[in-house]
Parts: sequence; structure tokens; C-alpha cells
Amino acid sequence: MRHRVRGGLRAGLGLAVFLIGAILPRAATASPRIASLNLSSDEILLEIVDPQELVAVTAVSDEPETSNVAGRMPKAAVRFRRADLERLLTLSPSLVIVSEYTDADFLTLLVRSGLHYYKIGGLQSLSGIRRAILDLGAAVGEPTAAEALAGRYDRKLHDLLSRLAGVSRPRVLYWSDPMTAGRGTVISDLIEAAGGTSVGAEMGIDGILPVGTERVFVANPDYVLIGTAPGAREALSQDPLLSSMKAVREGRVIEMPNRLLIALSQYSADAAWYLAARLHPDRVKGK
Repeated sequence: MRHRVRGGLRAGLGLAVFLIGAILPRAATASPRIASLNLSSDEILLEIVDPQELVAVTAVSDEPETSNVAGRMPKAAVRFRRADLERLLTLSPSLVIVSEYTDADFLTLLVRSGLHYYKIGGLQSLSGIRRAILDLGAAVGEPTAAEALAGRYDRKLHDLLSRLAGVSRPRVLYWSDPMTAGRGTVISDLIEAAGGTSVGAEMGIDGILPVGTERVFVANPDYVLIGTAPGAREALSQDPLLSSMKAVREGRVIEMPNRLLIALSQYSADAAWYLAARLHPDRVKGK
């Protein structure tokens, strides 16, 4: 009898160990719950993780004017118009992705909340975006997928470089009344990658800053680059000084879709290609 009891206990313990062993691996490999609170990570993550792992994304990721992934985000993911810690906590994310542009007060609350988070950074240059893709891939446990995405990004930029070898570089000024972009910006980088010369960098401007129209007129760019936001072209054509610039009078104004112009992700390579196709149509074909 004792033998049967001990045997039964051993069998029961063995079954318990088996069940624990079967359950623990599933818990350890439970799908991540990722909350993306900036458009850059929205666009990158959609390419490197299972979309169903995204429990939150930005609301602007659905807007075709500003997002390169509009219509592709999982419907179940909660949309955030702004960072909201209380709402975020209800989702119990395993990782929150913020950026260097995330509101500082929210970041303070996020740190205090104890939620695990990662801050994507280095988004001020084309090379910085490449690094950001790889670093984000490591943060979400998908380094191989991130390397593949970075490889596609590299190939597009390298293809441009080879096509544009030896071209005469027109001087291009980005204009978003009254702002222009100079050194340390992706916009300046993409102008250079597209076979142009950044007038903002020539002017000694660091970052994106307001500039007087007199200074822009004196700079006399060969092309003016603007976005497709309502009123952008009118700001040029209706300004008495800017409208008299040779580039504007002769129609050398390039309108780039806002989703490409503001991209801080792999789509920045597409922005460079778009611009190159308009500066050098004999070398680069584009939409």
C-alpha cells in the first residue's frame, strides 16, 4: 500500500514537473507587447516585427499625408494622438518606444511608472537613421530583420550615389515659411544625397530655423524645395520678395509629399530618390 502511495506521489510529482516545464517556456516566449509612441518607430517596426505585437501606435500613422504606412497598421492597436501615461498603463506593454522628440514631462512620468522603454535617437542624419534602425531592432529582439531593412536602405542610397557620380550639383533651398534647414538635418542630407547642394548649410544654418526672406533672396537658390502642406506654394508665390527669385519665376519649385519630406525612417531614402528624380531626371527615374 505504501509502495503504491509513494509510486502515486512520484507519478504526481513527475506530472507536475512536466506541466511546469511545458508552461514556463511558453511564458518566457510570450509575444512582446510593443507600444510605439512616435511615427519613426511606427514605420520601422512595421517592417521588422510581427504587426500583431504592436499594441499601440501613433494616430498619425493612419494619415496618408504624413505617414508612409497609412492603411497598414493593425486595427487592434490603440492609436495615440498624444502621449498619455494613464491610457498606456492599461495596455500593459512590455516595451514602450519613445524618441528624443517625446515630451520631456511625459518621459519623466514614464521613468517613474516602471514601464520598460527604449528611446530611439540619432535621427538628425541619413547615417543616423540607419543606426537607429539597427538599434531599434536590437531593442525589440529582431536584429536580423533590422539588418535586412538597413541593407535595403543602404542599397537605395548607394544606387543613387552611383547614378549621380559626376553630376553638376544645383543649389537647393528647403522652405517652410519662415523656416529652412541647414547642417545637422535629414533634409539637408537628403538634398546632398539627391545630387544637390544644401543652401541652408551654405548659409551656415544649424538645424531648422526661421530665416528672413531677404536672406533667402540674396542666397538665390537654383531650386526651392517645399512640402505639399496647404498654402506652402502660395507662401512663395504671394511673397513679394520670394516670388521674384529666379527659381520661383522659372518654376523650379519642387513639391515633395509631406510623408517623405518629414520621414525619419527608412523612407528617407525614398525621399532622396524622389528629389534626385526631379533634379537629375536624366540619371534617376522616379514617380
